[in-house]
Amino acid sequence: MRITTGYLLLIGLTIGLLLTLFSVRDQLETSRKLFHWADVQTTRQPLTSYRPITVTYGKEKVKLYDGLRRDDLTANALPKKVEQTFIAIEDQRFYQHGGYDITGILRAFTENQTTDQKGQGGSTITQQLARMTYLSNEKTYTRKIKEILIAISLEQKYSKKELLTAYVNQAYFANNIYGIELASSAYLGKKANDLTWAEVSYLAAIPNNPTLYDPLRSPQNTEKRQQRILKILANTDTISKTIKTKEMALSFNKPIIPFPDYIDASVKEAIRQTAAIKKLDYEAAQQYLHQHGATIVTYLDSAEQTRAKQSIVGLPKEIEGAYVGIDGRTRGVTALVGHKTDLPGQFNRATQSFRQPGSTLKPLLVYGPYLEKTKATLSSPLDGRPVCFDGYCPENSGNRILGEVTLADAIAYSYNTPALRAFSVSFAEGLKAIRPFKFSQWSKQDNAYTSALGGLKYGVSPYELTNAYTTLANDGLYSPASMVRTITLSKGEGTLYRHTVQNDRIWSSRTNQVLRKGLTNVMTYGTGRLGYDARPTYIGGKTGTTNDNKDMWFVGIKDQHIGGIWLGADIPRPFPAEANSTLQVRTWANILR
Repeated sequence: MRITTGYLLLIGLTIGLLLTLFSVRDQLETSRKLFHWADVQTTRQPLTSYRPITVTYGKEKVKLYDGLRRDDLTANALPKKVEQTFIAIEDQRFYQHGGYDITGILRAFTENQTTDQKGQGGSTITQQLARMTYLSNEKTYTRKIKEILIAISLEQKYSKKELLTAYVNQAYFANNIYGIELASSAYLGKKANDLTWAEVSYLAAIPNNPTLYDPLRSPQNTEKRQQRILKILANTDTISKTIKTKEMALSFNKPIIPFPDYIDASVKEAIRQTAAIKKLDYEAAQQYLHQHGATIVTYLDSAEQTRAKQSIVGLPKEIEGAYVGIDGRTRGVTALVGHKTDLPGQFNRATQSFRQPGSTLKPLLVYGPYLEKTKATLSSPLDGRPVCFDGYCPENSGNRILGEVTLADAIAYSYNTPALRAFSVSFAEGLKAIRPFKFSQWSKQDNAYTSALGGLKYGVSPYELTNAYTTLANDGLYSPASMVRTITLSKGEGTLYRHTVQNDRIWSSRTNQVLRKGLTNVMTYGTGRLGYDARPTYIGGKTGTTNDNKDMWFVGIKDQHIGGIWLGADIPRPFPAEANSTLQVRTWANILR
């Protein structure tokens, strides 16, 4: 009986041991997978490789993180006061733990269970950095586990100083301010290295709850937390107990991104180019540029950009505008204005707004192809009598009834009926000629007679239209314009992208010369005469207005420079007085004076 019992016990122990081993093996395998996941996250997006994208124009440069300015500190330049303050208030055992502090977690867990809220985090600085960089802010225990795993991985890859520096660089200080260095200059007008204890503690109060402790909107809350921080610093013997709070002399210096319309658009173009080259989606391409510390060299002409911005800002309050300037020789975009504000991240009407182009489309879709097919001259006659095609029966401005007119006058006065007759002759050629311009919103519905006068379903952007007009400055040859000269990567990785001119012939030199003369007539005696300037070797242009004068367009050429402008309202409404006085032409002339 004893032997049987012994065997049964032995068998039971063996089975129990095997079950334990299988359980431990499964747990070890799960742990291995979890730690591997954390390692993949921190390897895929290293802290030290997420660097600014530098945008340059002329001799100037601006550093951007996801469209916002951020002046990062290096680990060697981390001020001692900043280091000691954040350790004292966020993680006093920072230099002792390996990424997580079990006592802090247990304390937070106990408090959360007691209060039935997940308010206490118990997170170390490394855990907070893991959350800021790799995770969301949801308060769940699953996220907390991920946070700890990533923190452990970070501690294995970076020094404590690097981790703390990354934390204070990424911390949010309200009002679109990221990082202690930018917060110091924005709120106090000095570098972080020059801050007093009172000033450091004041700024350190903000990231805990940037809304509650916003120094511009709730300075009294910021000061109360500053007092608590100074007490903590005194209790940890970091500072003398005699240091007291004082009223901060805040004079908010908003971080300025110069020429935000252009800078925003050029960065987006660089991201799209990178996505195409590297076969990445948009977000992955943006990350790629940051990880490689990319420098974007642009074609921006700050003088033209300034004049264009001032002119758009100076428009009547109810009128919005957009302007694009392009150097016809390089096809480089020298200016781009898409809104009246000086803030980044705004809706950019130069690139994002699509409106019917009216008569500005006629040289591209109608007259160029017509001249190419018929070999007509400016003195050639066109029938201007009322006409209908496929039920489309346009009228001339002022309901004017025409007879026979010259091609020169049809272009100069922007007559509609002769343009439609010309389009009927070269309909197929016109649709073929327009194709290389790749108007992004062109639809099958636009392959119709209504397009002769710019009546498109969705329309074109000022950028696209001005880009197409570079053909007229280049002997009938078209090559896509670009804001970006080059995209170069850091650490000797070379040039990722270089803008090059790749000409596509749209029409012959002879056709182009006749068209250019026709556009000069627009300026000398036609609808663009208020923009005429006798100084350049060449001047030409084309006006365009849509039904009820809701959109006012002008694209003009001075020598080798092309400038396109659109005026109107986001919710279309008539502007008869402004259209009749060709406000768009006068604004263009002011920019390219």
